[in-house]
Amino acid sequence: MTPLMPTWRPVRAAAMLLLLPLLVIFPIVAQAAPQAQAGPRQACHAVSRAACDTAHALGRGVNLGNMLDAPREGDWGVRAEPFLIEAAASRFQTVRLPVRWSNHAAPTADATLDEAFARRVDAVVDALLARGVWVILDVHHYSQVFGDPLHPREVEVAPQVVDERLVNLWKQIARRYQDRSPRLLFELLNEPHRRLDGEPWNLLAARALAAVRATNPTRVVLIGPGDWNHPRALPQLRLPADRHLIVAVHTYDPFGFTHQGVTWRTPVLPTGVGCCDATQRQQVVSALEAAAQWNRTHGVPVHLGEFGAHVAADMDARVAYARLVRSEAERRAMGWAWWEFAADFSPVYDPRARAWIEPLRRALLDDKDVR
Repeated sequence: MTPLMPTWRPVRAAAMLLLLPLLVIFPIVAQAAPQAQAGPRQACHAVSRAACDTAHALGRGVNLGNMLDAPREGDWGVRAEPFLIEAAASRFQTVRLPVRWSNHAAPTADATLDEAFARRVDAVVDALLARGVWVILDVHHYSQVFGDPLHPREVEVAPQVVDERLVNLWKQIARRYQDRSPRLLFELLNEPHRRLDGEPWNLLAARALAAVRATNPTRVVLIGPGDWNHPRALPQLRLPADRHLIVAVHTYDPFGFTHQGVTWRTPVLPTGVGCCDATQRQQVVSALEAAAQWNRTHGVPVHLGEFGAHVAADMDARVAYARLVRSEAERRAMGWAWWEFAADFSPVYDPRARAWIEPLRRALLDDKDVR
């Protein structure tokens, strides 16, 4: 090969000179692989390198909550409008997109999706992906699968088809998005609880994952434990044999602080609770450390998919809570997603003013604001 090298080098150099103007005018857009992040790393001995790198690339995120997960978009006061998508994607690395697919599908076992609603979700997913963020797409608020009372305007189905509908929803969702970027992740079910605590969820999750893997053999999928995805339920979680998984956990500890004044639960918790004293800090740390210990043992990375504090709490206390949870998660190399972006539980953005709620934005996103 040596005699060819003097001839090849000038030809290659000339070719590159000819290509340079084209590269300037038409830059090459490639799907970048997840980049390994500097700093602490979670244990990943049970997953693929891609799943591990994805978990560490998710970083700081937010939930577009109360939008597509309402019984009908707009029912809960906010819609996934372009300016909200743009704002969220401009500051966060990951957007978790909760979707109530179950209310927009046939009530029969096949759960055939309403095409108009599915196209609406397509538009939001594609708008987010076009902005380069990671997107976690889930099945949210499927009340009957948990044995919960229905929300107003939620469609009731026959009890014998409830589980099969979840599996068939995922067959359709997975097929629909099989050609999307690897930056789109699936999350099988938000906060399994009650009827799905323990082994019932393990069995149903395996079926739903198999439905996904028929068309998406290597896409990263999130599966959380029962008991509302709380880390205390991780010992009961039995994952399918699969190397492309991340485990989703949620914590709203200390609950008496984060859920003070919410009117959709009874009894309504008293307001005026501050944060964060030594006992409250320990509750936060204990939950996240339980997740970290589980990760070290099992080798599947963990993502903190929800935390937040209701607007009835004092702003200074909410800021202290946000700063605390964020810093403790990042100390353990966990990506996270705040609940939520622009609705009425714990917004970080005001959709009416089209402005950031700066104290919370700083607590979540400004490095200098973390102590």
